[in-house]
Amino acid sequence: MFDAIVIGARCAGAATALLLARKGHKVLVVDRSTFPSDVISTHFLWPHGTSYLNRWGLLDRVLAQTPSHTVIHMVNEGIPLSGSVPVELVRQYFQQLHGDDSGVVQRYASVRRRVLDKILVDAAVEAGAEVREGFVVEELISEGDRVVGIRGKTRQGARVEERARVVVGADGRNSFVARTLKLPKYDERLKCTFAYWTYISGFNLQEARIHRRGRLAAAVVPTNFGQNMTLVWGPSEWSETFRRDVEGNFHRTLDFVSPELGEIVRTQGKREERIYGTVDQAAYLRPLYGAGWVLAGDAGSFKDQCTATGMTHAFRDAELVSTALDAGLSGRQPLEVALKNYESRRRSQSAAAYYDYVCTLAEMRPLRHDELQLFVVLRGNQEETNRFIATYADIAPMSEFFQASNLLLLSDAAKETSRDHAIFTNFETTSRQYHQNLFAA
Repeated sequence: MFDAIVIGARCAGAATALLLARKGHKVLVVDRSTFPSDVISTHFLWPHGTSYLNRWGLLDRVLAQTPSHTVIHMVNEGIPLSGSVPVELVRQYFQQLHGDDSGVVQRYASVRRRVLDKILVDAAVEAGAEVREGFVVEELISEGDRVVGIRGKTRQGARVEERARVVVGADGRNSFVARTLKLPKYDERLKCTFAYWTYISGFNLQEARIHRRGRLAAAVVPTNFGQNMTLVWGPSEWSETFRRDVEGNFHRTLDFVSPELGEIVRTQGKREERIYGTVDQAAYLRPLYGAGWVLAGDAGSFKDQCTATGMTHAFRDAELVSTALDAGLSGRQPLEVALKNYESRRRSQSAAAYYDYVCTLAEMRPLRHDELQLFVVLRGNQEETNRFIATYADIAPMSEFFQASNLLLLSDAAKETSRDHAIFTNFETTSRQYHQNLFAA
């Protein structure tokens, strides 16, 4: 009899298992995959993501194999902004969400899942969790309306049954736990991005760069093995025409969004892997817990990749759910009360505001005149640029940066005007042209 069975041994699952095991609980983790292995992911970590790893004592292992940096560059319609998330804002994030700001760092990193997930699985084993790779869960065991365990097949083909006080579904968007329990999706947002990416060597830009023009965007981020994750994305309704010539349209998007990045990739780069792609990014929420079960990570909610917060939010869930389960399993709180507290933190007003923000960005509508003017007024105001980046990454609350009084103050302090940027010349004509599908010609 285990205290907890965790289904899924990647970012949310392995992290939940290692944290529970470190608190002295008897934990079983199962995953149909074996490690190291990759999975679809932006594999980008914002400073709160690397801070979680540092709090767990794992950041040094990751950075021993992974480049990192403290500045990120964002260019919207040719208007450049560069900045760092202030450590103080990261501290406030951890204090407000976890009541503890230990281990905070300011670093960004892009780490391949074959690297990161292996480190997490190894750490879970070191903490005392039992990890079974290549294990296929075939059934949830229930007694009455309560989930009490799993039945499944080992890598060797043996069928086994295991029981626990709680089963954690950390098994991603296509969660077996959610499907078996027939959990509904709600607040679904079907409009999302298509995304295509690959890994390119031959150049080193040192820091992450995100560019956006019209309804398209691109990012280049240094990652493991001396390569750069190179990603392009756009509205899902353009995906069918994009797929007619994936490689050609991949480079066409780079050239359109940032001619400079396009030239670097084309003239200096060597593609090391095939071009991967997905259009399956519709956002949703699911119920987070019930009798004998709880969901974490993408199993409980999912958002488009456009802000690259998936892994960081999986880590957030791991800390929140492991804290709640520890309170329930140790008897400090009734388990149902502890999981209710987990739900209230995950479904706060701040979380809802960020969900709306990401889902709106994922529609990839051309940026409005007032949105572009905001980027102009941020130029020359490093403190507020840093706060905007923190808000974009879900470190600072949306309600604080985007409140009307703050935007008015920013406008009053502006050091540049729209006349300094080409996008504002013939803005209406350019904006209308952006609605034409670049790949339909």
